[in-house]
Amino acid sequence: INAEYGEEEEEEEEPPRPPVITYLNLFKKKKSQGWWPMYKKIDGFLYKTGKIKAELEVMTIPQAEKRPAGYGRSDPNDNPFIDEPIRISTEMKEIDAKVATAKFFWKSPNKPKLIIAGILQLVGLVSFSIIYNLPTILVSYLVSYIG
Repeated sequence: INAEYGEEEEEEEEPPRPPVITYLNLFKKKKSQGWWPMYKKIDGFLYKTGKIKAELEVMTIPQAEKRPAGYGRSDPNDNPFIDEPIRISTEMKEIDAKVATAKFFWKSPNKPKLIIAGILQLVGLVSFSIIYNLPTILVSYLVSYIG
């Protein structure tokens, strides 16, 4: 702010400063791992576009022959070990799915609750049927009684 005249000065936006780049001598350190920044040059300035996780290592030829790239890692299913899934046959999918569902409910710890729920549904269906047809039954009984 220009205090003498009471007006504001417009400040120009400064371009982003170039990142501080540290160099790594792999011949001295031999091995390094970490998140490495990726930069893109736009209008003469470097902009960070992301990071990549990498491990860099310098080896002699005998060391490289002992440990070829890609063979230093263990099997991805080691810790914890996960068994292969049990897959049902695909020949009769509809029936197999219904049988699997029935087995699941049969082995469920909530089996008594499921049985009670089924019985209540059956009782409710019969009660609804009787209540729904009761006027027709009463009218037919009265008509036959009168006539």
